[in-house]
Amino acid sequence: MDKPKKKLSAKAKTLITIGVVLGVLLLVVLIGFLILHGYISKIQYDPGTQSIVDSIPEDDDGESSQPDSPASDINDLESKVESNYNNNKIPLAYDKDVFNIMLIGSDTRISGHWSRSDTMMLVSINKKTHKIIVTSLLRDIYVQIPEINKSNRLNAATAFGGPALLLKTVEENFRVKVDRYMAVDFFSFIDIIDQLGGIELELTQAEVDVANNYIHEINRLTNKPKDDGLLTAPGLQNVTGKQALGYARNRYSGGGGDFGRTNRQRIVLEKMFDKVKGQSITQLDKLMNTFLPKVKTNLETGELYSLVLGLPEYTGYEIDSWAVPMSGAYKYMRVNGASVLGIDFDKCIAEMHKRIYG
Repeated sequence: MDKPKKKLSAKAKTLITIGVVLGVLLLVVLIGFLILHGYISKIQYDPGTQSIVDSIPEDDDGESSQPDSPASDINDLESKVESNYNNNKIPLAYDKDVFNIMLIGSDTRISGHWSRSDTMMLVSINKKTHKIIVTSLLRDIYVQIPEINKSNRLNAATAFGGPALLLKTVEENFRVKVDRYMAVDFFSFIDIIDQLGGIELELTQAEVDVANNYIHEINRLTNKPKDDGLLTAPGLQNVTGKQALGYARNRYSGGGGDFGRTNRQRIVLEKMFDKVKGQSITQLDKLMNTFLPKVKTNLETGELYSLVLGLPEYTGYEIDSWAVPMSGAYKYMRVNGASVLGIDFDKCIAEMHKRIYG
């Protein structure tokens, strides 16, 4: 005769339930880790270094016929730049609760070699103030570039020595610790916005005209018909990636030169960020699979995990966008046939430290 089966005690049932729940949670965590790892593994790790080159192609700003500034003004500018670089006693700013990432947009047409950086935005995630500070660094700022030991426009640093040299240049001239960089080229920028379904921008007729000139250039480089994807009218509208790029590269309409361009770039970045926040899980998956393989970065795997896991929190942070130099802290000049910005380093450094670190 079979012995009657013993009933499980309440304690045993509780332990089994806890074990099942823990097992399910572990499975969910494992699946989440594998998904996250799948995304992160798509990113191109690049230390951002390259052999220092002695010379780089000239950057035509469309104003090469303009005469240089007076020699005495240029000598004064060179002296101030050199003094800031060699004699600045301000310690390198650092805070464990602030993570600084340099976003670099470049027109990379030379395979295997970094070109000048057309866009430089220092994105600072401040966990104490719950702010994301986006600092646009104007490409024409005249600085001392380490390693080559001579002055040039800030955007030349990437062409001379890759992102690593750009980060060192920013650190040495502005006394701000730059932790990492992320870079995309212009054609990747187009694909990412197209994957988002475009972004909404309001354009003037002058901005439409200049953007279309850039679209003609993009079409030539990508073997598309000359008039493919042109903007047709001003006003508020949903634009494609190619149209958004034409808008973001504009430094000619509306006045302001490079100041106007960096403002447009920040507008595009904010519009992209807003669009990402409204994406479904399926749309985000497609976006990640489009975006991540086009990114180059020296972020370590652990840092990437931390940033991705922190995204739900960061989307609630206040965004503070601004540009260096500020009003009243610069002077337009021409040096060796190029338009440059001679800046008040003391004012700019003080404002950067105040905004980024609170």
